Formats: sequence, C-alpha cells, structure tokens
Amino acid sequence: MQTMLKYSVGTDLSKETFDACFSVIDSQQKVTIKSTRKFDNTISGIKNFIGWSKKLRKHDIPIVFTMEATGIYYERLALALYEEEFYVSVVLPNKAKKYMQSIGQKSKNDKIDAKGLSRMGAEQQLACWMPFSRNIYQ
Repeated sequence: MQTMLKYSVGTDLSKETFDACFSVIDSQQKVTIKSTRKFDNTISGIKNFIGWSKKLRKHDIPIVFTMEATGIYYERLALALYEEEFYVSVVLPNKAKKYMQSIGQKSKNDKIDAKGLSRMGAEQQLACWMPFSRNIYQ
C-alpha cells in the first residue's frame, strides 16, 4: 500500500475563469490526478474552488496550491488561499514553461497547464508566496 505524501492543486488563471487540477503524490513519487474542474475567476468562484479543494482533501497531509504569476489574474485567488492559511506558490511563467518542457509536455491549453502546475507542486518544494498588505491590493 502506498502512503500519500502531499496534495497539490495547480491552477491556470485567466481574466474570467481558471482551470484547476487536484493531485496527490505518493511514497513511490507517483502523481495521481484526483479531479479537474473549471471555476469563474470571481469571489463566488473562488469560494466554490476552496470548498471543492477542502472536500477532495481526504487525509490530513500537506496541501500546496501552485499558480503562475500571470498579470494580476492570480492575485485574488492567491490572497484568498493565503487568508485560509493554505500554502501557496506563485511561479514565474518561464519557470513553469521550462518545467513542462522537461517532462515532455508539448501541448498547451489551460487544462493541460493546470495539470502541469499540479504535478510541479507535487514533485518540487516551491517557495511559499507572501502577499503585500491588503491595502495595496485595494
């Protein structure tokens, strides 16, 4: 029986929506996708996303959320996750692109990118994102 080590949620955000991929990595370093879904990039869509993530988290093991720093589209989600005390990693698009190339991923769309970011978060120890003060975002 494999021991699950960490949950990882990759998100690929755009102005209006975002794709999410919920995965788990086990003690054999196998990443398994548990669920994928599209959400609105709105306050209610983010609340639905957080509820979806909590529902899929069946075991008390670490969970990390990974997203690209794409314009300002990621900021509302990253801040909401941070305020819920989740571990959030925001990576530069070129770092994500190089990682996806390194695992042989040639195709590119929002769903595929979310899966790649989920795998990246599962396999790597990425830096934790820290927000500016809430006043700056307002």
